[in-house]
Order: sequence, then C-alpha cells, then structure tokens
Amino acid sequence: MKNYLSLLSHGSKIAGAAVGGAVGSLTGPAGTVAGAAVGAAVGEACVVVLDDIAQRVLSPREQQRVAGVAALAIDSIREQLLWRPRRDDDFFEAEAGAFSPAEEVFEGVLLAAKHEHEQQKLPYLANFYSNLVFMPYIKKAEANFLLNIAEGLTYRQFCLLSLIDQIVSFKTRDEPWSRDKPMHPESHETTLEALYLYQKQLVGNFSINEGRGENVYQPGLVIPAFAIMSGPGAKLAGLLGLHAIPKAELERLASVW
Repeated sequence: MKNYLSLLSHGSKIAGAAVGGAVGSLTGPAGTVAGAAVGAAVGEACVVVLDDIAQRVLSPREQQRVAGVAALAIDSIREQLLWRPRRDDDFFEAEAGAFSPAEEVFEGVLLAAKHEHEQQKLPYLANFYSNLVFMPYIKKAEANFLLNIAEGLTYRQFCLLSLIDQIVSFKTRDEPWSRDKPMHPESHETTLEALYLYQKQLVGNFSINEGRGENVYQPGLVIPAFAIMSGPGAKLAGLLGLHAIPKAELERLASVW
C-alpha cells in the first residue's frame, strides 16, 4: 500500500539528500511514525497529507515534484527547529470533521508543486510551508491568499520580488524609457512581468524627488530604482525565502531591466 514513505522515495531528483532527512524526521524506531525531529504536531500534519496524496494518481514527474517539495519543506523545518521555536497558535489544531490549517496549507503547497512546470520555483514553494511553520502572524486565510498568488507568478517574477526587496543593493534604471537611450532588448518583457506585481499590490513605486508614492498602471511608468515592497509583497518574499536566489541572477536581472 502506498504511503508517505513510498511517496517521499520519489523526491531525490529534486530534493537530493533532503529526502533522507525528511524520512528520518517523520519516522521513529522500527519505522513507527514519531516525528521526533520535527515535533509530533508538525509530523502528524505532514504524514496525514502525504498519505492521502500517495493514494492519488500521479505521473512520474508529478510524483517527483510533490515528493521533492515535501522533503525539502520537512527537512528545512527540522533544521530551523534547532535554533527557533515553531508557532504555538492553533495552526496545527483541527476542528471536528475538518483538516487543521497546517494540513490544508501543506496540501495546497504540494498541489501547487504538482502542477508547477518551472522547476526553479520548487525549492521556494517548499520554503513557503517550512517558513510558515515559524510565522504565527500569518494565519490560514492569508497563507492561502499568498500561496494562490505565488502559484501564478513566474520564476522571473520571484527574482523581481527578491531584487526589489534589496533594490538599494543593486544598480538599476532610475529614469523612464527614452528614445535618446535605447532600452535593453529584455527590458520591455521584464517590465511587463514587473507590472503584474504592481497590479497585484505586491510592490509599489516611490519617487524620492516627489516625496510620495506614484500610481503605476502601464509599462512606461515602471522605474526599477523607485520600486518598493508592499506589506503583502514582503510577507510573500519572506515565506518563499527569496533572499536565497543567487546574487548573480539578480545582478543580471537588474542590468537588463
């Protein structure tokens, strides 16, 4: 019978050694479910969801994505528990006849991974759940809202969020497009992806010269150097752990934007 262990065994292509760490975190002596390394509440939530998904019909690639993201998330929780406590609210408590918020969001993350064709996004989807376990100020409703947004973003938009969150550390365009200064060939398409972030209220625009925010509603108004994170954008970037995106990727993005 398929269970969480058989499902996790498919994750090594994406998660590598984290699969072993995840299995060890969920399994006690003689193969019993203990969750000692991640705590009983966290372990039980993960096992319940993984056991259920293991019974579903998944293609080989879907199995790899789901198992890989699950393994990365569980192993990250184990590591973070070594230096900080998990949330102690009702996130892991289920009402009668219902899933706990932890189970619901974990399933949502794994289903997002199942359908995600951009492999570069997968580690950051894993971060979403592992970091949520330590962020009590983000409740279930907001987590589901932010996860829904994350599903609809491209990896380049992940990079744009990370870049904007650290914008003062990079050299970026600080003036509108001009006929006198030809734009980089990739600038327009990158700006179109950035504009979507403005429309979703993940980022805003602040003009130092004007001393106020400005409404950005078309590509020509997007000025990278003036971009700032909104509250929801900062929360999403924190959940996804976008600070881990390699600096070289962000530098290249800054140079073409």
